[in-house]
Amino acid sequence: MKVSLMEKVLGWVFDTVMSGPVGRFQRAVTRPFATQEEGLRRILLSNANTEFGRDHDFAAIAELNGPDIWKKYRKTVPIRSYTGFGPFIDRMKQGEENVLIPGRPDMFSLTSGTTSEPKFCPINKNFIREHHRQHLLWMYRVYTDHPAVNAGKYLVVASPAEMGRTAGDIPYGAMSGKQLDVQSIPVRRRMAAPSRLQHLPDAEDRWLNLLLFALAEENIRVVTSVNPSTLVAMAGRLNRDAPRLLDYLAHGHPGLNDPDASPGLRALASSFKPNPARARALGEILRSDGQLTPAAVWPHLELLLTWQGGASSFYLPHVKTLWGNTAMRCLGLRASEGTFTLPTRDNDPSGVLAIGGHVMEFIPADVENPREYEETLLPGQLEEGGLYRLVITTSGGFYRYDLADLVRVTGFVGRTPEVAFERRAGAVLSATGEKITEDQVVAAMDLAAEGGPLLNGFSVTFEVEEDVARYILLLEVTGGSDLDRHQEKRLSERVRQLLAVFDDELMHRNIEYQGKRDDGRIAKPRAVLLQTGSYDSLRQRLAAQGKPENQIKQPILIRPEAPGRLDGAILGMTICREF
Repeated sequence: MKVSLMEKVLGWVFDTVMSGPVGRFQRAVTRPFATQEEGLRRILLSNANTEFGRDHDFAAIAELNGPDIWKKYRKTVPIRSYTGFGPFIDRMKQGEENVLIPGRPDMFSLTSGTTSEPKFCPINKNFIREHHRQHLLWMYRVYTDHPAVNAGKYLVVASPAEMGRTAGDIPYGAMSGKQLDVQSIPVRRRMAAPSRLQHLPDAEDRWLNLLLFALAEENIRVVTSVNPSTLVAMAGRLNRDAPRLLDYLAHGHPGLNDPDASPGLRALASSFKPNPARARALGEILRSDGQLTPAAVWPHLELLLTWQGGASSFYLPHVKTLWGNTAMRCLGLRASEGTFTLPTRDNDPSGVLAIGGHVMEFIPADVENPREYEETLLPGQLEEGGLYRLVITTSGGFYRYDLADLVRVTGFVGRTPEVAFERRAGAVLSATGEKITEDQVVAAMDLAAEGGPLLNGFSVTFEVEEDVARYILLLEVTGGSDLDRHQEKRLSERVRQLLAVFDDELMHRNIEYQGKRDDGRIAKPRAVLLQTGSYDSLRQRLAAQGKPENQIKQPILIRPEAPGRLDGAILGMTICREF
């Protein structure tokens, strides 16, 4: 795609506008203590007249300097989890003003867990400014390192910005959708799929329209999705629905002739332009290859923007298989509660702490249950290789909020640490006190799955029978639910090999597990095969329950509801074979 004069001008404007923020950030990383102190004072002053700010002497704390401001802040404001903020947020959801932030939130951003209830995170203009400044710095580095992305279209997978309204008539939804809604006109022109499709009420309609509009664009250069597992699921849907998608691409949007289509769907249908030539070309690929993969559909893809930390590492090789050996840039440590790191290299989950935005404190990870007034460290006090628990303060109303993410320091930029997300605090399974962590399980599976069956996903749980525990691998194998006798025998052999390697690797990584395997308190692990499509069905069920679909993660560790033998189904996923 030829870059127009207007696009060149806009690029020059972006470079000019960003020269100031980039220069400020380069200075900030050399003075992390002063930068974070300035950020804390800004947040305290902007929220001093709220109920929470008055009760915790924000105005008086903001008058202090250096170590004194931190000492007073730590002494006055206790560390809280989301539960501690729950009563305040419940009042805000009713429409009450000046509770945690001035006035009312513009919206609530939802978090999403597999089994937990969504959390409502207040979003206001001050929070958005904090977030947006850091996001622009990250985006500027992406475009500087990959100028070719400006020669094509962007495809963004986002959850709806508005999924409902609270009793106080405040919208709630996904921050990714909100960001998509407020993009500038030049950015909107680059979108392969219109942002308004995220407002379709039905998740299946959203997926179909995303893929259909994307198929019409050959020159997609960037694809953004919070979770790499979403990219895997997207590739699966593309291949599964290829025949009807290509039919729509050739002959027109199905919503045009659907009397039951919503007004939003009809508007999308009328804006879609059929492309018979593109449909024929993709049909030839489908016939010759027997499948339709993203790598074949979008050959000019330059970059994937997705999460690369923690358990996501297991899915990244699968993403590369399906999407081609495309460079990947990590989105950084981001959550509904804020943006905390800025990755600056491809294929690396590490990112420099975004010290110009939110305020961050850290607790050594060996403190498993932090006290309300636990001593904390500031970014400039962290040590390379150290593992720390993140505590945050933002303009959005979370003050000394225990995010419960564990990050490891991997290096420094100036005097500011680079960190990589390792796991959630408490992300452990423990049948007999061995405390198997999520990162240990993922590392063991990374090695165990090499050369084994192609997995759509996996989870780990345990069972206890007659005082003997056993870990169980739940595996969804590509094509694993419909095998002939020879294929089933081969699969059984490969799964047994996988189990043996997984067991050995887990013993290597967890000395307590090894000791209890040796003395018989933990038996050899076993595996069960999930029905094909189980994780995709789980994702759809959770989305139907109102959880932001682009945030839904495949569960790695599943705590059993009862100690007996696992049988039949788990999290609604059907077990069809045991090994």
